[in-house]
Amino acid sequence: MLTTLGRAGNADEALARMDNFLSRLPGGVQLFALLRNHEQLRTLLVQFMASAPRMAEAVIHRAHVVDGLIDPAFANDVTHRDVLVAKVDAFLGDARSYEELIDRARIIGQEQKFLIAAGLLSGTVSAAGAGEQFTALAETLLRRLFDRVQDEFAIRHGRIEGAKVALLGFGKMASGEMTFTSDLDFILLYDAPEIDSDGEKGLGPAHYFARLTQRLVAAVSAPTSEGVLYEADMRLRPSGNAGPLATSLAGFKAYHRDNAWTWEHLALSRARVIASTANFGAEVDAAIGKIMQRPRDLSKTIDDVLSMRALMTRERKPRHAFDLKLAAGGLVDLEFIAQSSQLVSGAAIDLPQAPTAKVLAQAGRIGLVPEGQRLAEIHGVYSTILQVMSSALISPFKEEAWSPAFKELLAQLAHYPDFDRLALDVAAMQAEVSAAAAAWYEKARSL
Repeated sequence: MLTTLGRAGNADEALARMDNFLSRLPGGVQLFALLRNHEQLRTLLVQFMASAPRMAEAVIHRAHVVDGLIDPAFANDVTHRDVLVAKVDAFLGDARSYEELIDRARIIGQEQKFLIAAGLLSGTVSAAGAGEQFTALAETLLRRLFDRVQDEFAIRHGRIEGAKVALLGFGKMASGEMTFTSDLDFILLYDAPEIDSDGEKGLGPAHYFARLTQRLVAAVSAPTSEGVLYEADMRLRPSGNAGPLATSLAGFKAYHRDNAWTWEHLALSRARVIASTANFGAEVDAAIGKIMQRPRDLSKTIDDVLSMRALMTRERKPRHAFDLKLAAGGLVDLEFIAQSSQLVSGAAIDLPQAPTAKVLAQAGRIGLVPEGQRLAEIHGVYSTILQVMSSALISPFKEEAWSPAFKELLAQLAHYPDFDRLALDVAAMQAEVSAAAAAWYEKARSL
């Protein structure tokens, strides 16, 4: 153990964290035998203690998560969606009550997030694969909780005969790029006849689905003895925080036809139905398709995009040199290129509701954004950096969190020989993205 610690880039701090971990273990645990016999576990555990404070905290406060690292099926669990979903379903299936299901969702959610992050930091799973697995986990938990919330809600309020409902995901959940710390970004849409529900406390559709949404948000984000599962972000519903919690499909169509801002259509360009009743998801997709295909004043659309980006630059400044979401030439600029191209040339791109990298690559292939393929590659590098930062660091935008050991780990996982080379290349990539964005906006006005 000391030899392994000695090879860590942050040995003193790693030893202190390891001591904290060992001091919390119950007597009689045969951890040292495990560490002696499993070199990979020993190396991984020391790596967490030396370079990944978030993972170290998880191990220190939930020692049982180590069990998952020595399971022979570990690599299979963190790389295959169907295996992950089956594991979540089996664990939730043993819940004997609604309250136990809520707690079990938090237990399995935290454990699987830890294991996906461990797969990422050990090199077992790629950054893109980790994003897909984090998203599969979140989707599965949200769907199962939504099913059970509807059943629980119906005990008192009944159901509205003929009603249809869908959860529409936005942001990283929609694009399959969630990280360890991502929120759930979604809204609830419904279509229902104007009748009250058939329960003991009947409710009209607007009230019924607003209350149902409240229950779902609580199931996902309310703190219990097992912690919080996810924060829920519903600001992208029509009229934002001032609007109703649930929206009828007719209201959604009318809002996006008459009142929505351009930035709301940017967000809608990669929105995706996460769960739905019967064929209602297809109806929602068709509605989004019509919104995205409508004729636009190209010059005004680009002006709106540039105004939105300027506002973000003023009000949400980067907190660190590697705050690659907000930095000039960073992730937001890549997303705005892709999303605005969907608004002004969606028919030519022909990839409705696709994630950013796919849209950029396609825009490159058809000559719409000549640098598109290169921008997709840069998006991959940025995504890798942000995935590793999210999984490894508790405070990623504090300079003191960037220890030499973490920098070395980040460079390794981004496939760079050292951190200094990575930092130089990232700065060059930001300049490339900024130049490509300026050229695209100039071109887009005259398409």
